[in-house]
Amino acid sequence: MSFDYLQAKVKQCGEGINVAFYFADSQWFLKSGASERPLIDLARQQSQPFYLYDLDEAARRARAFVSSGLQVHYAMKANSFPRLLQLFAREGLGVDVVSLGELKKALENGFSPSKIIYSGLGKGHEELEFALGKRIHQINVESFEELQLIEELSRAMNLKAEVALRLNIHLAAPTHKNIQTATEESKFGIDIRQLPEVLTWLKTAKNCHLVGLATHVGSQITDISVFRTVSQRMGEIYREVRGQGFALRTLDLGGGLGLDYHSSGERDLEILPDYFAAIGGHNTEARVVIEPGRFLVARAGVLIAKVVHVKRGINRQFVILNVGMNALMRPALYQAYHRIEPLVHRSGAKEVYTICGPLCEGTDIFAEQREVSPLKSGDWIGIFDTGAYGAVMANNYNEMPRPPELALFDGRLEAQ
Repeated sequence: MSFDYLQAKVKQCGEGINVAFYFADSQWFLKSGASERPLIDLARQQSQPFYLYDLDEAARRARAFVSSGLQVHYAMKANSFPRLLQLFAREGLGVDVVSLGELKKALENGFSPSKIIYSGLGKGHEELEFALGKRIHQINVESFEELQLIEELSRAMNLKAEVALRLNIHLAAPTHKNIQTATEESKFGIDIRQLPEVLTWLKTAKNCHLVGLATHVGSQITDISVFRTVSQRMGEIYREVRGQGFALRTLDLGGGLGLDYHSSGERDLEILPDYFAAIGGHNTEARVVIEPGRFLVARAGVLIAKVVHVKRGINRQFVILNVGMNALMRPALYQAYHRIEPLVHRSGAKEVYTICGPLCEGTDIFAEQREVSPLKSGDWIGIFDTGAYGAVMANNYNEMPRPPELALFDGRLEAQ
């Protein structure tokens, strides 16, 4: 598939639809279908912080990925909002799950077993029995021990198990160390040095059939050359394994495509043709699988919260919100940046604030010394690009409630 063709298809998917949230006339709006809504109007209808998703934006991005011709499985760990899952299933995406709970939720929300890949390194008896019984598309095996368990269970269940080996290829992706997943000491995948031993064992296995290879090197990767390296390296391994007589057909190269969180996302789709060419251009003999998560859903979400106090210290001003790291953990876990904006801007020069949550933790901080339009108690703010790894990681620390999730699709407000 030519680069020019990919570029034209991606452009077509993006035409006529705005980025999820936009700023005009001193306030933030959401365009959904044919309607435009000020975010402040939606905020004032709520009594607590909430996540708001623009499903039109998520659908637009899904179509851009489907246009690649690659086999696309949404990484459900990024956002498991049921209405979103139903939308992606209708758009023709498969799904990548990492737990029994995610597997069951995928089945409940429109994904057929033939569209499900089961990754994750904690698959025990119960999880594997369920997956094998449902005859899902593929199990990505994370260890030799897991592979041996699948052989044992599939023999007892009198069925043939189709598996892929997730390999750790010792590649330190240029991203935060906590989201690198293919370094030599990573807990994920089968170490590439163990592959000869595993292949020797598979040649004698009666019920496990090796149909693919997989890898995933990390998350929030913005350097496209990394994906080219992964594709080339895994392609070489794929050809070597096929040369040993294994009837491989899929090469799962994972996800990890990142975003510039400092931008509004208006130019996000422009990088997709380069990404598709890098990830799929070296392995024409395999069915290439990708597992996007963040890139599909991050821009589609905003966490909306209220200012409780503006607390003036000696050397800084603290903005205390009515939501904390229990609702959005990324800044505390990864020092992640999110755009934070008042839903309605006041006139006057911007002020410098440290924007915090109310929890009894010193790390409950969303932004250090950030320039923002002037804020007062009672103002509503938006923490943008929180559609990925936001609500799915929420908890009830300090007995704080988890924010509800609302969605706009084709102009209709929905909740689940």
